[in-house]
Amino acid sequence: MENLKKYIPYLKNKYLISITVLLTLLFVIEDTNVFSLIKLKMDLSELKEDNLEKEKAIENIKKKTLELTTNPETLEKFARETYKMKKKDEVIYLFVDENSK
Repeated sequence: MENLKKYIPYLKNKYLISITVLLTLLFVIEDTNVFSLIKLKMDLSELKEDNLEKEKAIENIKKKTLELTTNPETLEKFARETYKMKKKDEVIYLFVDENSK
């Protein structure tokens, strides 16, 4: 009981009570509380990292596209590998791995 009597003046202080209520509202109850702001900040940093990775991928695709449109040897290599195209006098052997089926 003695310990409680020490804190009674603090509990009667209207400024302390109002600040406590305000901080409780701001940190816990509101939609934009501190916890959601921290989570949103972490999500934003993840999205920025993803954006950088996608920008690098776009640059690589642009380089490959430019090379395919300007270099005939690269275009021929791409057509042979992707669409299994061949020249008229050429024979192509395709090896199928039986274990992959």
